[in-house]
Amino acid sequence: MRVILSAGKRIYFTLLASSFMFPISAFAQCVENKDCSALGYTETTNKENCLKCPFGEYWFCPKLEEEKAVLGQCTGYAKNCKIADILNSDGTCTSDKVSGKTPIGIVVYIGGGTDKCGYAMTASPIATSIRWSTEYVNTGAFQSPYWQEAIKDFDVSGNMTKIIQAGSGSEYPAAYAALNYAPSAAPTSKGKWMLPTAGILNSLYTNLNAVNNTISTLGGTQLTGDNEHIWSSSEYSRYDEWVFCTGDGAGDGGVGDGDKHGGSVVRPVIEF
Repeated sequence: MRVILSAGKRIYFTLLASSFMFPISAFAQCVENKDCSALGYTETTNKENCLKCPFGEYWFCPKLEEEKAVLGQCTGYAKNCKIADILNSDGTCTSDKVSGKTPIGIVVYIGGGTDKCGYAMTASPIATSIRWSTEYVNTGAFQSPYWQEAIKDFDVSGNMTKIIQAGSGSEYPAAYAALNYAPSAAPTSKGKWMLPTAGILNSLYTNLNAVNNTISTLGGTQLTGDNEHIWSSSEYSRYDEWVFCTGDGAGDGGVGDGDKHGGSVVRPVIEF
């Protein structure tokens, strides 16, 4: 074959005759395997951003990273969860125990609005017969003697900050028990667990049957027969705190007042 340039120079390209005579059908041997699954096209539906197999109705879908929560921080992940779900150490919610995941709590509250902040509580108490405080003072945390107002308190972080600033662990043992807690599966969550508010405990009471079912699944201690009075961070007065209870003295929201010097239990919550 001869190619002539406009400048008058000649360049000769010699092509083997066999190249011209190579049958087109032979090129098909490069993609001889038309089995979509063998080529990696294993999905039968186009889930999202998938590539279609050229030989059939199969797709290759890149594996998307599983969405997770940031333990101790509201990122909006809670929109993927529901109350009584399990919160795992990897920041995922599941409706049941899943192989390879370690439960650290049970979802007891999911807020409204666009942020969808959630809180999960431990399946068993981390401290029992522990005082809320050793003194009768106002810490500056939420305070009201009316349960209708108390069950609207969801300022978990704000209350906890006020209590910690008010004194040491010897003076506020319940709050510091929560602060120093961390499950072995999530050691970096230490300092992120807090006392629940009366509003969180009200949500627990409202969804008690479902939460108890999950507690049972995790082998925890169910809340039955008024067997536990759980400390909140919501103050009733300088002398009393709001506690979770289902017996005499509980308001319609499942919370009643408890003497700060009394011995109740700590079931901390973590935001996600």
